[in-house]
Amino acid sequence: MNLFQELLLRTQHLSDTEVLRGMGYTTNDEEALAHLQTVRVSPYLGLEKTYRDKRYGERGFLEALCRCAALDETEALTAIQDLVERLAEDRTVFRHWLFADTDYVRGPGTPIFAMAFTEHFRRLNFPLGFWRLSWEERLVAACQKARDHMQDSGGKLVTWGEIKRYHYCFAEKRSIIISITGEVIGERRDFDPPKATFGLKGSNKDLSDLFAKDDD
Repeated sequence: MNLFQELLLRTQHLSDTEVLRGMGYTTNDEEALAHLQTVRVSPYLGLEKTYRDKRYGERGFLEALCRCAALDETEALTAIQDLVERLAEDRTVFRHWLFADTDYVRGPGTPIFAMAFTEHFRRLNFPLGFWRLSWEERLVAACQKARDHMQDSGGKLVTWGEIKRYHYCFAEKRSIIISITGEVIGERRDFDPPKATFGLKGSNKDLSDLFAKDDD
């Protein structure tokens, strides 16, 4: 059973408020409503997000939604567990990403914090599970992402300068080189650009991660 499609099919005629009411909510709960909206569009049905519902807990929210949709309990629980295991695998494997390369060389006048806070402009994530696509599908998506980013950025990045090329990073230190027009022009087997970081004293958290957009 494809749980994502099954839930969409069985709840498509209901509003979010009606679904929540069917799950046992007597009043509009903004947090639950927001999470339900995430579940409706997430391939992991919201399990990739940190969320603990005060009524049902973590996975309990999804289990309650399955009951509301009148799904077979045994099948639903099995499907949820399969989804949890798939998510765990997707988080373990190498995360594919796109790098906007500007040939940047740090000069004496550029503060490290400025580089750290704008690092996410040149490191673009693909969704979790992207690696499961075929090689051809991934390459097409990477080229399209390069074209879209080139158009959205105008070809220039704050701090880093003018974009010269893109790298589709599909394995450790391996990348496919993509032109600014979105065409494959080469390959690198030693590509490992340094990442600008700037953390608080006593913390190993990179502050630039707080500003990065994740395509989960």
